[in-house]
Amino acid sequence: MVQVAGSRNLTETEVELNWSRLPSVQVDRAVLREQQLYSDSGTGGDPADAFDLLRTELLQAAHNHGLTRIAVTSAHRGAGVTHVAANLAVAIARRKSARVVLTDLDLARPDLSARFGIKAPGPLPPVLMGEVAPMVQPLRVAGNLALVLNEQRVAAPASILGEHSAREALDDLERMLQPDIMLIDLPPLIEGDAALSILPAMDGILLVADGTTTTRRDLQQCERALEGKTRLVGLVLNRAEDATRRWWRRHRRD
Repeated sequence: MVQVAGSRNLTETEVELNWSRLPSVQVDRAVLREQQLYSDSGTGGDPADAFDLLRTELLQAAHNHGLTRIAVTSAHRGAGVTHVAANLAVAIARRKSARVVLTDLDLARPDLSARFGIKAPGPLPPVLMGEVAPMVQPLRVAGNLALVLNEQRVAAPASILGEHSAREALDDLERMLQPDIMLIDLPPLIEGDAALSILPAMDGILLVADGTTTTRRDLQQCERALEGKTRLVGLVLNRAEDATRRWWRRHRRD
């Protein structure tokens, strides 16, 4: 069992040093375009602008309610969770004063590595099981954006995410990097118990709904699943009827 870092508060200088020590990787902009990751702000109506708006609302909500660790999830697969999580992280990173860490905890179907065209430095499950030090996993893709990637699929992810060691690993990453927002790409809420296993470790949930398939009953089931575990920060409607905009802005929960 690897001993994680202690609980001492770090100075800003120490945190900046931790960021500077992260392996730096380059992202191929052609891959970003292919994966519909909007690395630059556009003009009115551009998808990047919509994510910028979501970013601003989320940062304000996080500041007002003292939230750092925000999970992005959905009722069922196919709603666009990874698309939203990745673009939101990139949008937050456009704010040079904001640090953001994006973590792939969809252990059954990890996809962030492929989205960014970056290989994970190693499998994430051993980190979550306390066998490998957490700080070996993050990669720095911008001055203020770190990715915690995974390519090892796990058949029974709840058996890992439900362990105390998984929460300790997240705590250690957050303490060492002190992001303004730590975005967590989670599996679906009501397909198995993987997401439910780690919910208590989250400060809040951003729920992604597919405008063509997600039903009111699905959303009600999600709200019941969240009750008493964490707060619903907001709802993102993806693939809405207006085809010129891939998703509608978040419905904020104050």
